[in-house]
Amino acid sequence: MSDHDRDPAEADGYVAERVRAALAADPGVGELGITVRIAGSRAFLAGEVATPERRHAVHAVAARELAGYELHDDVTVAPSPGAPDRVAGTVRVAAVGDVHVGSDSAGRLRPHLEPLADEADLLLLAGDLTRVGDPAEAAVLAGELGGVAVPVVAVLGNHDYHGGQEQAVAAVLEDAGVRVLEGESQVLDTAAGPVGVAGAKGFGGGFAGACGSEFGEPLMKAFVGHTREVAERLEDALAGLDAPVRLALLHYAPTETTLHGERPEIYPFLGSYLLGEAVDRGGADMVVHGHAHAGTEHGSTDGGTPARNVALPVLRRPYAVYCLSPAGEAACTDGAAATR
Repeated sequence: MSDHDRDPAEADGYVAERVRAALAADPGVGELGITVRIAGSRAFLAGEVATPERRHAVHAVAARELAGYELHDDVTVAPSPGAPDRVAGTVRVAAVGDVHVGSDSAGRLRPHLEPLADEADLLLLAGDLTRVGDPAEAAVLAGELGGVAVPVVAVLGNHDYHGGQEQAVAAVLEDAGVRVLEGESQVLDTAAGPVGVAGAKGFGGGFAGACGSEFGEPLMKAFVGHTREVAERLEDALAGLDAPVRLALLHYAPTETTLHGERPEIYPFLGSYLLGEAVDRGGADMVVHGHAHAGTEHGSTDGGTPARNVALPVLRRPYAVYCLSPAGEAACTDGAAATR
Protein backbone atom coordinates (compact mmCIF):
# COMPACT_ATOMS: atom_id res chain seq x y z
CA MET A 1 0.00 0.00 0.00
CA SER A 2 1.39 3.40 -0.97
CA ASP A 3 1.39 6.39 1.39
CA HIS A 4 -1.39 8.01 -0.65
CA ASP A 5 -3.58 4.89 -0.29
CA ARG A 6 -3.51 5.07 3.51
CA ASP A 7 -6.14 6.73 5.67
CA PRO A 8 -5.27 10.48 5.37
CA ALA A 9 -4.76 11.03 9.11
CA GLU A 10 -2.59 7.93 9.38
CA ALA A 11 -0.63 8.75 6.23
CA ASP A 12 0.40 12.21 7.38
CA GLY A 13 2.00 10.94 10.58
CA TYR A 14 3.50 7.89 8.92
CA VAL A 15 5.22 9.85 6.15
CA ALA A 16 6.44 12.58 8.50
CA GLU A 17 8.00 10.01 10.86
CA ARG A 18 9.64 8.20 7.93
CA VAL A 19 11.22 11.41 6.67
CA ARG A 20 12.43 12.41 10.15
CA ALA A 21 14.03 8.99 10.56
CA ALA A 22 15.73 9.29 7.17
CA LEU A 23 17.10 12.74 8.03
CA ALA A 24 18.48 11.48 11.33
CA ALA A 25 20.00 8.34 9.82
CA ASP A 26 21.64 9.87 6.75
CA PRO A 27 25.40 10.32 7.45
CA GLY A 28 25.45 13.60 5.55
CA VAL A 29 22.56 15.02 7.54
CA GLY A 30 22.17 13.51 11.02
CA GLU A 31 19.56 16.13 11.88
CA LEU A 32 17.24 15.54 14.84
CA GLY A 33 15.44 18.87 15.02
CA ILE A 34 13.85 19.25 11.59
CA THR A 35 10.07 19.58 11.70
CA VAL A 36 8.22 17.63 9.01
CA ARG A 37 4.52 18.26 8.41
CA ILE A 38 2.43 16.49 5.80
CA ALA A 39 -0.86 17.88 4.53
CA GLY A 40 -2.30 15.73 1.80
CA SER A 41 0.00 16.00 -1.23
CA ARG A 42 2.10 18.80 0.31
CA ALA A 43 5.07 18.44 2.63
CA PHE A 44 6.54 21.19 4.80
CA LEU A 45 10.04 21.27 6.29
CA ALA A 46 11.14 23.74 8.97
CA GLY A 47 14.05 24.16 11.35
CA GLU A 48 17.62 25.38 11.53
CA VAL A 49 20.89 23.73 10.57
CA ALA A 50 24.47 24.76 11.16
CA THR A 51 25.79 25.13 7.60
CA PRO A 52 24.58 25.70 4.02
CA GLU A 53 26.00 22.28 3.12
CA ARG A 54 23.83 20.67 5.77
CA ARG A 55 20.79 22.51 4.45
CA HIS A 56 21.42 21.18 0.93
CA ALA A 57 21.78 17.67 2.35
CA VAL A 58 18.49 17.98 4.25
CA HIS A 59 16.73 19.08 1.09
CA ALA A 60 18.20 16.23 -0.95
CA VAL A 61 17.14 13.55 1.55
CA ALA A 62 13.66 15.05 1.93
CA ALA A 63 13.18 15.31 -1.85
CA ARG A 64 14.16 11.66 -2.20
CA GLU A 65 11.82 10.48 0.54
CA LEU A 66 8.98 12.72 -0.58
CA ALA A 67 8.94 11.95 -4.27
CA GLY A 68 5.48 12.81 -5.55
CA TYR A 69 4.83 15.41 -2.84
CA GLU A 70 4.89 19.18 -3.30
CA LEU A 71 7.84 20.09 -1.08
CA HIS A 72 7.95 23.39 0.83
CA ASP A 73 11.44 23.71 2.36
CA ASP A 74 11.73 26.44 5.02
CA VAL A 75 14.89 25.07 6.65
CA THR A 76 17.34 27.90 7.38
CA VAL A 77 20.99 28.19 8.33
CA ALA A 78 21.35 29.40 11.92
CA PRO A 79 24.06 31.83 12.97
CA SER A 80 26.53 30.05 15.21
CA PRO A 81 26.19 31.35 18.78
CA GLY A 82 29.26 29.51 20.02
CA ALA A 83 29.45 27.89 23.43
CA PRO A 84 28.23 30.05 26.30
CA ASP A 85 31.26 31.14 28.30
CA ARG A 86 31.48 30.62 32.00
CA VAL A 87 30.01 33.55 33.93
CA ALA A 88 30.98 33.68 37.60
CA GLY A 89 28.33 32.13 39.81
CA THR A 90 26.31 30.54 36.99
CA VAL A 91 25.61 26.99 35.92
CA ARG A 92 24.96 26.01 32.30
CA VAL A 93 22.08 23.54 32.01
CA ALA A 94 21.61 21.54 28.81
CA ALA A 95 18.18 19.96 28.35
CA VAL A 96 16.19 18.02 25.78
CA GLY A 97 13.23 15.66 25.82
CA ASP A 98 11.27 13.43 23.47
CA VAL A 99 14.27 11.98 21.66
CA HIS A 100 12.28 8.75 21.05
CA VAL A 101 15.29 6.50 20.55
CA GLY A 102 14.55 3.25 18.76
CA SER A 103 16.49 0.09 18.10
CA ASP A 104 17.67 1.62 14.81
CA SER A 105 18.85 4.93 16.34
CA ALA A 106 22.50 4.08 17.03
CA GLY A 107 24.78 6.89 15.93
CA ARG A 108 22.06 9.56 15.63
CA LEU A 109 22.45 11.35 18.95
CA ARG A 110 26.10 10.84 19.74
CA PRO A 111 27.60 13.25 17.15
CA HIS A 112 25.38 16.04 18.48
CA LEU A 113 26.50 15.43 22.05
CA GLU A 114 30.23 15.68 21.36
CA PRO A 115 30.48 19.43 22.18
CA LEU A 116 28.36 19.09 25.32
CA ALA A 117 31.19 19.19 27.85
CA ASP A 118 32.36 22.53 26.42
CA GLU A 119 28.87 24.03 26.44
CA ALA A 120 27.17 22.81 29.62
CA ASP A 121 27.72 21.57 33.16
CA LEU A 122 24.95 18.96 33.19
CA LEU A 123 22.37 17.40 30.88
CA LEU A 124 18.68 16.94 31.70
CA LEU A 125 16.56 14.44 29.71
CA ALA A 126 12.87 15.27 29.98
CA GLY A 127 11.24 11.92 29.23
CA ASP A 128 10.07 9.97 26.19
CA LEU A 129 13.60 8.67 25.87
CA THR A 130 12.44 5.60 23.92
CA ARG A 131 9.77 4.91 21.33
CA VAL A 132 7.80 2.14 23.04
CA GLY A 133 9.54 1.56 26.38
CA ASP A 134 11.69 -1.37 25.27
CA PRO A 135 14.83 -1.91 27.40
CA ALA A 136 16.70 -2.63 24.16
CA GLU A 137 15.88 0.93 23.05
CA ALA A 138 17.18 2.22 26.38
CA ALA A 139 20.41 0.31 25.73
CA VAL A 140 20.82 2.16 22.44
CA LEU A 141 20.35 5.47 24.25
CA ALA A 142 22.84 4.41 26.90
CA GLY A 143 25.37 3.79 24.15
CA GLU A 144 24.70 7.21 22.63
CA LEU A 145 25.33 8.83 26.03
CA GLY A 146 28.54 6.90 26.63
CA GLY A 147 31.46 9.25 27.10
CA VAL A 148 29.33 12.33 27.82
CA ALA A 149 31.56 14.14 30.28
CA VAL A 150 28.85 15.87 32.33
CA PRO A 151 26.32 14.45 34.81
CA VAL A 152 23.12 13.25 33.15
CA VAL A 153 19.74 13.20 34.94
CA ALA A 154 16.51 11.91 33.42
CA VAL A 155 12.85 11.26 34.02
CA LEU A 156 10.77 8.80 32.05
CA GLY A 157 7.84 9.75 29.83
CA ASN A 158 4.64 8.08 28.71
CA HIS A 159 6.41 6.35 25.80
CA ASP A 160 8.86 4.82 28.26
CA TYR A 161 5.92 3.35 30.20
CA HIS A 162 4.14 2.00 27.13
CA GLY A 163 5.71 -1.47 27.18
CA GLY A 164 5.14 -2.00 30.90
CA GLN A 165 8.90 -2.30 31.41
CA GLU A 166 9.62 1.15 32.81
CA GLN A 167 11.66 -0.21 35.69
CA ALA A 168 13.86 -2.17 33.29
CA VAL A 169 14.26 0.91 31.08
CA ALA A 170 15.34 2.96 34.09
CA ALA A 171 17.72 0.23 35.24
CA VAL A 172 19.49 0.12 31.87
CA LEU A 173 20.05 3.88 32.01
CA GLU A 174 21.11 3.82 35.65
CA ASP A 175 23.69 1.13 34.82
CA ALA A 176 25.07 3.51 32.19
CA GLY A 177 25.48 6.30 34.77
CA VAL A 178 22.25 8.21 34.07
CA ARG A 179 20.36 9.16 37.24
CA VAL A 180 16.66 8.45 36.66
CA LEU A 181 14.34 10.26 39.08
CA GLU A 182 10.71 9.61 40.00
CA GLY A 183 9.61 11.73 42.94
CA GLU A 184 13.23 11.90 44.05
CA SER A 185 16.07 14.40 44.08
CA GLN A 186 19.81 14.38 43.53
CA VAL A 187 22.56 16.91 44.24
CA LEU A 188 25.14 16.79 41.47
CA ASP A 189 28.77 17.81 41.67
CA THR A 190 29.37 19.86 38.53
CA ALA A 191 32.17 22.07 37.29
CA ALA A 192 30.04 25.04 38.37
CA GLY A 193 29.44 23.66 41.87
CA PRO A 194 26.57 21.68 43.39
CA VAL A 195 23.27 21.63 41.51
CA GLY A 196 20.09 20.07 42.86
CA VAL A 197 17.58 18.33 40.60
CA ALA A 198 14.18 16.99 41.61
CA GLY A 199 12.35 14.96 39.00
CA ALA A 200 9.14 13.11 38.21
CA LYS A 201 7.29 12.01 35.09
CA GLY A 202 4.20 13.97 36.09
CA PHE A 203 0.76 13.32 34.66
CA GLY A 204 -2.27 15.07 33.18
CA GLY A 205 -5.41 16.73 34.47
CA GLY A 206 -5.49 20.19 32.94
CA PHE A 207 -5.14 23.77 34.10
CA ALA A 208 -7.14 26.45 35.87
CA GLY A 209 -10.63 26.74 34.45
CA ALA A 210 -10.42 23.50 32.48
CA CYS A 211 -9.17 20.74 34.74
CA GLY A 212 -10.32 17.46 36.17
CA SER A 213 -11.26 16.97 39.83
CA GLU A 214 -11.28 14.08 42.28
CA PHE A 215 -15.05 13.69 42.04
CA GLY A 216 -17.40 11.18 40.51
CA GLU A 217 -16.35 7.87 39.05
CA PRO A 218 -13.49 5.94 40.65
CA LEU A 219 -11.49 6.18 37.42
CA MET A 220 -11.68 9.99 37.42
CA LYS A 221 -10.73 10.10 41.09
CA ALA A 222 -7.78 7.84 40.36
CA PHE A 223 -6.68 9.94 37.37
CA VAL A 224 -6.52 13.23 39.25
CA GLY A 225 -5.44 11.56 42.48
CA HIS A 226 -2.39 10.10 40.74
CA THR A 227 -1.35 13.55 39.49
CA ARG A 228 -1.81 15.00 42.98
CA GLU A 229 0.33 12.24 44.49
CA VAL A 230 3.08 12.77 41.91
CA ALA A 231 2.98 16.53 42.51
CA GLU A 232 3.26 16.10 46.27
CA ARG A 233 6.29 13.86 45.89
CA LEU A 234 7.91 16.37 43.54
CA GLU A 235 7.26 19.22 45.98
CA ASP A 236 8.80 17.26 48.85
CA ALA A 237 11.82 16.35 46.73
CA LEU A 238 12.38 19.98 45.78
CA ALA A 239 11.91 21.29 49.30
CA GLY A 240 14.47 18.79 50.60
CA LEU A 241 17.22 19.89 48.23
CA ASP A 242 20.22 21.63 49.78
CA ALA A 243 21.94 23.27 46.81
CA PRO A 244 22.44 26.85 45.59
CA VAL A 245 20.73 26.09 42.26
CA ARG A 246 17.62 23.89 42.23
CA LEU A 247 15.95 22.50 39.12
CA ALA A 248 12.68 20.67 38.57
CA LEU A 249 12.62 18.06 35.79
CA LEU A 250 9.33 16.74 34.38
CA HIS A 251 7.92 15.12 31.29
CA TYR A 252 4.35 16.47 31.56
CA ALA A 253 3.86 20.24 31.54
CA PRO A 254 3.42 22.25 34.77
CA THR A 255 1.97 25.27 32.95
CA GLU A 256 -0.15 25.98 29.92
CA THR A 257 2.16 28.83 28.86
CA THR A 258 4.51 26.31 27.21
CA LEU A 259 1.64 24.53 25.45
CA HIS A 260 0.71 27.36 23.08
CA GLY A 261 0.62 25.84 19.63
CA GLU A 262 -1.05 22.64 20.81
CA ARG A 263 -4.81 22.19 20.47
CA PRO A 264 -6.42 23.47 23.70
CA GLU A 265 -8.68 20.42 23.70
CA ILE A 266 -5.72 18.18 24.59
CA TYR A 267 -4.21 20.38 27.32
CA PRO A 268 -5.60 18.10 30.06
CA PHE A 269 -3.55 15.24 28.61
CA LEU A 270 -0.37 17.32 28.37
CA GLY A 271 0.02 18.38 31.99
CA SER A 272 -1.50 19.77 35.15
CA TYR A 273 -1.57 22.92 37.25
CA LEU A 274 -0.86 20.67 40.26
CA LEU A 275 2.68 20.18 38.96
CA GLY A 276 3.17 23.93 38.65
CA GLU A 277 1.94 24.50 42.20
CA ALA A 278 4.38 21.86 43.42
CA VAL A 279 7.28 23.57 41.64
CA ASP A 280 6.35 26.96 43.07
CA ARG A 281 5.88 25.73 46.63
CA GLY A 282 8.91 23.43 46.59
CA GLY A 283 11.15 26.14 45.19
CA ALA A 284 13.00 25.88 41.89
CA ASP A 285 15.10 28.23 39.79
CA MET A 286 13.70 26.64 36.64
CA VAL A 287 11.47 23.77 35.56
CA VAL A 288 11.95 21.91 32.28
CA HIS A 289 9.57 19.46 30.62
CA GLY A 290 8.77 17.86 27.28
CA HIS A 291 5.72 15.98 25.92
CA ALA A 292 4.13 18.90 24.05
CA HIS A 293 5.67 18.56 20.57
CA ALA A 294 3.79 21.51 19.10
CA GLY A 295 4.15 23.77 22.12
CA THR A 296 6.34 26.76 22.97
CA GLU A 297 9.81 26.76 24.49
CA HIS A 298 9.55 29.68 26.94
CA GLY A 299 6.92 30.13 29.63
CA SER A 300 6.47 30.31 33.38
CA THR A 301 4.38 28.81 36.15
CA ASP A 302 1.63 30.79 37.87
CA GLY A 303 4.14 31.56 40.63
CA GLY A 304 6.69 32.97 38.18
CA THR A 305 9.15 30.07 37.98
CA PRO A 306 10.73 30.01 34.50
CA ALA A 307 9.44 26.99 32.56
CA ARG A 308 11.04 25.57 29.44
CA ASN A 309 9.49 23.08 27.03
CA VAL A 310 12.53 21.18 25.75
CA ALA A 311 10.74 18.62 23.56
CA LEU A 312 13.02 18.03 20.59
CA PRO A 313 10.38 19.04 18.00
CA VAL A 314 9.99 22.36 19.84
CA LEU A 315 13.71 23.08 20.19
CA ARG A 316 14.57 22.10 16.61
CA ARG A 317 18.15 21.64 17.82
CA PRO A 318 19.87 18.80 19.69
CA TYR A 319 19.50 20.51 23.07
CA ALA A 320 19.06 23.93 24.66
CA VAL A 321 21.49 25.47 27.14
CA TYR A 322 20.20 27.78 29.87
CA CYS A 323 22.37 29.83 32.24
CA LEU A 324 21.26 29.95 35.87
CA SER A 325 22.47 31.43 39.12
CA PRO A 326 21.15 31.01 42.69
CA ALA A 327 18.99 34.06 41.96
CA GLY A 328 17.33 32.43 38.95
CA GLU A 329 17.89 32.62 35.20
CA ALA A 330 21.17 34.46 34.65
CA ALA A 331 22.79 36.47 31.91
CA CYS A 332 25.18 34.75 29.55
CA THR A 333 27.85 36.61 27.62
CA ASP A 334 25.32 38.04 25.17
CA GLY A 335 23.09 39.34 27.95
CA ALA A 336 20.42 36.69 27.53
CA ALA A 337 19.88 33.06 28.31
CA ALA A 338 21.99 30.96 25.97
CA THR A 339 20.16 28.69 23.57
CA ARG A 340 22.26 26.37 21.49
